[in-house]
Amino acid sequence: MKKLILSMLVIAIAIILAGSVTAQDCCGWRGNERDGKVSGFVKPVVWPAQLTKVWQSNAGLGDASPVMADGKLFLHVKQDSSEVMLCMDAATGKEIWHTNLNPSPNINGPAMGHPGPRSTPFYAKDKLYSLGTGGVVSCLDAKTGKIIWKNEAFTGEVPQFYTASSPLVVEDKCIMQLGGREHGCVVAFDALTGHEMWRVEGQPSTYSSPILSPNDKQMLLVQSETDLLGISTNGTLLWKIPTPTQRMFNNAVTPVAHGMDVIVTGQGSGTKMVHLQKEADQWINNLLWDNNELGVSFNTPLVKNGYLYGNEAKSGNLFCLDVKTGEKKWMDATALNRFASLQDLGEVVACLPSTGQLIFFSPSQTVYTELAKYKVADTEVYAHPLIAGDRIYVKDKESLTCWSLK
Repeated sequence: MKKLILSMLVIAIAIILAGSVTAQDCCGWRGNERDGKVSGFVKPVVWPAQLTKVWQSNAGLGDASPVMADGKLFLHVKQDSSEVMLCMDAATGKEIWHTNLNPSPNINGPAMGHPGPRSTPFYAKDKLYSLGTGGVVSCLDAKTGKIIWKNEAFTGEVPQFYTASSPLVVEDKCIMQLGGREHGCVVAFDALTGHEMWRVEGQPSTYSSPILSPNDKQMLLVQSETDLLGISTNGTLLWKIPTPTQRMFNNAVTPVAHGMDVIVTGQGSGTKMVHLQKEADQWINNLLWDNNELGVSFNTPLVKNGYLYGNEAKSGNLFCLDVKTGEKKWMDATALNRFASLQDLGEVVACLPSTGQLIFFSPSQTVYTELAKYKVADTEVYAHPLIAGDRIYVKDKESLTCWSLK
């Protein structure tokens, strides 16, 4: 009997531990639900004076964020003249495998300062899905790095600053924006075979990533260069809301869903929230509020406890809006950077501007309260950090560094 109880206890502990590891996995852009929420983080009783560097790897050039599964990190980078997928041990930084995906395109024009991939891969069912800078779509075996399928049919045209939209896997479909301004489209591939399942054409591609509506799991929310789109998971265009930009600005913000409400924001266009509702066979949308004062540029805002946190479009000042009304609650006076990431860690929010100063602050609707700030990179950071437990993985221009709060 004692042996049976002991065995059951061991199994229970294993299940709990397995669950905690799974909770810390991050399968793609902005986390498992694309909402910026991170589970498993424990706020320190006392914030350390500085972070501990656990390891650092000269991984390669690129702005793509790392993803994690089963204790392994996956990273899409440029090494020499090739775009490469890396698999690394999350605890040690040791390389497990690497796969050359395709020759790296020659990046020129305004984007030449960012020569590596900037689309974050997606992990699903032991497979990795990636979008190369020039439009090459790849699927790899996450255990071995072997290429399962590849699609190069969309390499003829890319957005002005090259691809940045990240893949999404839903219902065994790999969905992404492809093409550019003239021949942009939203495409779904069979996640197992790479066979094209459907395509919604005439949608100029931009740098935003598709998400699944949290209240309607059959509807995708996709921000194109000109419109916010509702597309069913079977490829039907359900509705379209114009989201024009001003002058040289671009739609780079991933849609932020709050139930059946969607927040639309951009530089020069402020921040708006629309409510979606289906009546009979028609989708209608109603503008709930419009804040012309505050918008973002190259960062996606975060909704937490009924409030929206973002980095202001011009100087990157952190701000807070009431989701119900759009009213500004506060904006900090410190200019950070309009290239920034925001992540909901539970009791705190993390912000990493491209300056490489990782900031932790309280999610308060009344006043900005900074809890801690740490220098985590010597070069600019355009990738979101991956936070798992007390570990923080930061991809800067060329290196991937693991930091610890302990």
